[in-house]
Amino acid sequence: MLTFFRKKTAQDIPPLKKRVQNMKCRKINFVDDDFDGICRDMKQDCKVLMKLKPVNYYAIKNSYIMGMLYSEEDFSENFIQLLHFESERQTGKSDIFPVDTNTTVKLLAKVGIMIDLKKIREDKAE
Repeated sequence: MLTFFRKKTAQDIPPLKKRVQNMKCRKINFVDDDFDGICRDMKQDCKVLMKLKPVNYYAIKNSYIMGMLYSEEDFSENFIQLLHFESERQTGKSDIFPVDTNTTVKLLAKVGIMIDLKKIREDKAE
């Protein structure tokens, strides 16, 4: 009973969650399209993200999927966690899934964030 009231310690946080806390996070909102199916398909292939359509920033949506995209500075390592919202309340949460670099760059391009991987890699090599 007392364990219910104890504070979470650093040991309680899963290692992957700790790892993404230090990465850059970008929030991308997508049109709601079978949240459970997308989460299921993400376990096999991250390219399922390309089927999602970004939400128009100025449109009011009652139901949407928010992607929390975590990336290293050079995009060598990327992860995404999907959250489902209905009427501005979170109604679902996925695991944290790895995303390959090419899919990450294409996903960001869908929302107008253009990434030049060659330039980033050249700058890192210097």
